Amino acid sequence: MDEERISQRILYVIVALSVIVFLAFYLIGYDMPFADNTAFNAPMLTDVLLGFMWGLLALTTLASVFAVVRGIQRANRSEGVTNGIPARKITYTTYGVTALILVLTFIFGSTQAMIVNGQNFTDGFWLRMTDMFVNSSLLLLVLAAGVVVFGATRYYRKERMK
Repeated sequence: MDEERISQRILYVIVALSVIVFLAFYLIGYDMPFADNTAFNAPMLTDVLLGFMWGLLALTTLASVFAVVRGIQRANRSEGVTNGIPARKITYTTYGVTALILVLTFIFGSTQAMIVNGQNFTDGFWLRMTDMFVNSSLLLLVLAAGVVVFGATRYYRKERMK
């Protein structure tokens, strides 16, 4: 099986498992009141949902580390240009910009206290970390959309330069 079919099947399995876990979470014992404060719900399958999310996070982290290591190894083995494309430069630029965005969004992340489940949450590190992930995700999505638009206008720009 080629890589595309493998990744396609993995995607289908993850989507199916996600649907099953979330449906079970919402349909089985979701309206159980919390023992200490009946104003809150204490869904019966919360531990299953959290375990599933932690498992996905662990698998994603492992896959990301594997992909980065493999990408750097491939970039270092090649002469840097493949079929006229500066592959090594693109690899290092992508990893560098992603790391820079993560660092900057962490540094400039907010440490303003939040109310979580009726209690004040003031841990500055985790507040910055949460802010980093949200802002980095948004910024990377905007950058990806911009790159897609730039790539889609390639032929228009190429004709204009003539």
